[in-house]
Amino acid sequence: MRARRYASGNRALRGSFGARAQASAAEAYGTQVVDVAGILGTAISPADPDRAIIEPWASGVGGRILDVGSGTGRWTAHLDALGHTVEGLEPAERLVNLARAHFPVVTFHHGAIADLVEADRRWDGILSWYSLIHMGRGELPEALAILRTALRDGGSLLLSFFSGPRLEAFSHPIATAYRWPMADMEQALADAGFADAAQQMGPFSAHAVMSARAIER
Repeated sequence: MRARRYASGNRALRGSFGARAQASAAEAYGTQVVDVAGILGTAISPADPDRAIIEPWASGVGGRILDVGSGTGRWTAHLDALGHTVEGLEPAERLVNLARAHFPVVTFHHGAIADLVEADRRWDGILSWYSLIHMGRGELPEALAILRTALRDGGSLLLSFFSGPRLEAFSHPIATAYRWPMADMEQALADAGFADAAQQMGPFSAHAVMSARAIER
């Protein structure tokens, strides 16, 4: 199954988001010049501190999980190995091919968040681990709204991002990224249709994590 099966024609959500935001990031991550595998890695270390956040969240989902921006596939494959029903979605074709080569028994789709608009399936949980970091104020709210449409009512989103005292762009090894204040991210989640946003890391940490629940529409 490819990401085109997720696609729809809902222009109200697709807007300009699908054409620009992830396209530029996918191009940056897909270039041969950037050693993405070296930067991100292809496996989860037993000592990886993020396991203490992602694994309990996944255990609480109780259903199908979509790893959005799955990159090299390391978290998708890790959760699959733990017995979860999980698939990856990645806009950079090069990374999709890399993930499939490393983890041939795991399902990875080549596609962007925009392809999830009015999806013909709903997920119980969505993992967005640093996959929205290249989106500013003009893109991230719409991306969150699309992720909400891909979740069943009551479904859970686990989101990691860079945080700071103000919304600002900064230089990232692969492409320009953004720091989002915790309060702004929480408001963006609420506007997109999420509730019970909970900080998983301190409000002054540069690396922030929030979980949220998709409310009934």
